[in-house]
Amino acid sequence: MSSLHKSRIADFQDVLKEPTIALEKLRELSFSGIPCEGGLRCLCWKILLNYLPLERASWTSILAKQRELYSQFLREMIIQPGIAKANMGVSREDVTFEDHPLNPNPDSRWNTYFKDNEVLLQIDKDVRRLCPDISFFQRATEYPCLLILDPQNEFETLRKRVEQTTLKSQTVARNRSGVTNQEQNIKPQFFAFRWLTLLLSQEFLLPDVIRIWDSLFADDNRFDFLLLVCCAMLILIREQLLEGDFTVNMRLLQDYPITDVCQILQKAKELQDSK
Repeated sequence: MSSLHKSRIADFQDVLKEPTIALEKLRELSFSGIPCEGGLRCLCWKILLNYLPLERASWTSILAKQRELYSQFLREMIIQPGIAKANMGVSREDVTFEDHPLNPNPDSRWNTYFKDNEVLLQIDKDVRRLCPDISFFQRATEYPCLLILDPQNEFETLRKRVEQTTLKSQTVARNRSGVTNQEQNIKPQFFAFRWLTLLLSQEFLLPDVIRIWDSLFADDNRFDFLLLVCCAMLILIREQLLEGDFTVNMRLLQDYPITDVCQILQKAKELQDSK
């Protein structure tokens, strides 16, 4: 580890040990990249995304409250109505004459459950498509929910529902072939929609994506800066885009050629400073 890197870690530790976090100082440090040592990135992201308040003294109680809120969301959205374990603190709610799986009433909990199920399955598909060859998104959490992890429980969880679908992560292939149309009519939605909605997570390797997110989360107007990053990506391949036809350019935009994200972030910062 270089002396410069050690110095950056010390700078972060100095900011994070204060009773009240100096947010602007933390933003300034984080914008240039957050060290991963000692859980620094995890903690900084929580503060930058307003998951934790600036007052250190309240972190323990806030974390406990957030985890309880997460467990509540699981009980409301993941667990099938009418099935619950009394010994896990969830009240049993049997199928009734008024409310049952075939009830078409919009206010029915079963109706809501099935709609949530569709959304959750789509989220699962998106996660698998994101990086199907990386186990990062399947890594166990330090605070697992027993309602989901217990293989003997009675709950119809998202994991069990997904297992019944035909989707298998190894069969998901990224379509990077481009569009075979010879007209030079490249619309932003052909490429920018994926860039923006997935925060560039499909355009770069995961470590580079995380580095980009350091700067995005550190910027007070993070989504404005995301637009500048996308503009920077276009500017850096401008000459290639001017020389190529529609097919070549679509392949270029769907499989971005520059791998140095620091170069992209530097150009985005220049655009920001020139506004």
